[in-house]
Amino acid sequence: MQETTFENKVDLIRAKDPRYERDAYAFLREALEYTQQAIKKKRGRIRHISGQELLAGIREFALEKFGPMALMMLGEWGIHNCRDFGEIVFNMVETSGSLTFLAEDIKDVRAFTSKLKRKLDPVSRFLWEQFSDPTRQALLANKEQDGTEAILAKELSEIIRTSLLYDQQRFAGVNLSEQAKVLAGHNLRGPQLALFNRILLEDAYPEEIVKSGGLLAKTDRDSRADFENGYDFYEAFRKPFLPSSKQVKSEMTPTPASEN
Repeated sequence: MQETTFENKVDLIRAKDPRYERDAYAFLREALEYTQQAIKKKRGRIRHISGQELLAGIREFALEKFGPMALMMLGEWGIHNCRDFGEIVFNMVETSGSLTFLAEDIKDVRAFTSKLKRKLDPVSRFLWEQFSDPTRQALLANKEQDGTEAILAKELSEIIRTSLLYDQQRFAGVNLSEQAKVLAGHNLRGPQLALFNRILLEDAYPEEIVKSGGLLAKTDRDSRADFENGYDFYEAFRKPFLPSSKQVKSEMTPTPASEN
């Protein structure tokens, strides 16, 4: 079974939002782990961290990893202020999708099989036509007995891997998520296409299929606003390496607006 890798998800994220380089996402994942371990060392356990705690951890990790090159490295990845860190975090939170279906991903098998067998909507009709003959016969004969979820999961996994699901007319009656709307305009292939197909089916069957998660989880209290009032990048990443005489001088010079 092919698993959804970190790289697959990042490629999908960058298909809809190319502002940040792939290395920016890998760095943020490392910085998150660094911050969690630092909190565990201080408090004895790993817990959910706030945006401000993550920003502090990012600063410490970047200085430790890159030293005086930190500001340059972040800039090369498209990161110029703390808001950019917030955008990367929420891209990782909000981009769902999975390369496969599991039996437990079918949360209402009776409703789902009913829609498929009756073929009352274009998506259900398309899926039914893609199913193998043995699967169609099994679903027609099977009264939601044990094993139906596994049969559906196997067929759906094959469909999202090999088919181009999106068609404007086929999904005209589906309330597509924002990420699906953006991705619909891209020519996706391979794992990216499979992830997009999974998102489309989740949108088409919100009550029947479990929504896959993103690369990061969040609580109801987390928001992009947590990253608005962060630190000045010059102060955080450049000033610590300046001679003391230049640090005093820099404090008298206004920081360019683009670096706030």
